[in-house]
Amino acid sequence: MARAHPSLNQITEKNWKPTHGGLSSSKIGDQMHDKLLITNLLRMQDTSLPKVFVIGHHKIATRSIHQLFKVDGYKSIHWKGGHIAETMLHNMRMSQPLLQGIDNALVYSDMEYVHDDGEFFYGHRLFPILDLQYPGSIFIFNTRNLESWIKSQLAHKSKKSGLYVRRIRKGLRTTFPDRKINNNDVIKMWRRTWQQHEDEVNRYFSGKNNLLRVDIESTESKKQLITSLRHYGYQLTSDDLPYVGATPKKRKISDRQSKSPN
Repeated sequence: MARAHPSLNQITEKNWKPTHGGLSSSKIGDQMHDKLLITNLLRMQDTSLPKVFVIGHHKIATRSIHQLFKVDGYKSIHWKGGHIAETMLHNMRMSQPLLQGIDNALVYSDMEYVHDDGEFFYGHRLFPILDLQYPGSIFIFNTRNLESWIKSQLAHKSKKSGLYVRRIRKGLRTTFPDRKINNNDVIKMWRRTWQQHEDEVNRYFSGKNNLLRVDIESTESKKQLITSLRHYGYQLTSDDLPYVGATPKKRKISDRQSKSPN
């Protein structure tokens, strides 16, 4: 039979203390497990914390940022097969709050979808609406070297749908049926979108104090991000973004770039 965990009405992080006297090591371990469980539940239910929106493009450590919060018990949603972006688009069409139906989380990242038929939508471009509808929120603008990002985009693929760039090509062919679309056209779009998004972020958040920038190829920048998040009340135990989805070769390259004097 599964062991019942203490309820939040019975235990709080402040008043529950395990009694070690006369207990076996297994029971002590159970109590420590229960305390960690309750701590995480309390954190997930802490409505005083601001929501966090990661508004950089995907393939820029969005999963690592997601994991940074998740390991410390915070409710974080990442991509979910495009469900975040699809929900936002549906809600926008129905004139509803963008996060209706998925608004129980604190952190949102990789808010895009690209369907097999080529349709794509970038939810992170809606940051002004998110800022309006969820006042007090924090926005993380995650960046990296543009050329490195483009290489990651071209190499990105899934077991089910194959190359990411192939689906983007299909989407552009639907938009421009009279044109022959190749990878160079996609790359041009990515460059244009990258610059446009950066300009819009800079312009919108000028004079505001709820934007946190992070260069994922800079160790110092990542540390500063985590320090800033702690100031907002997030009790994060790591001093660096966890490596998620990065190969050892990529990690070495990132480490060298972060130590470069340039």
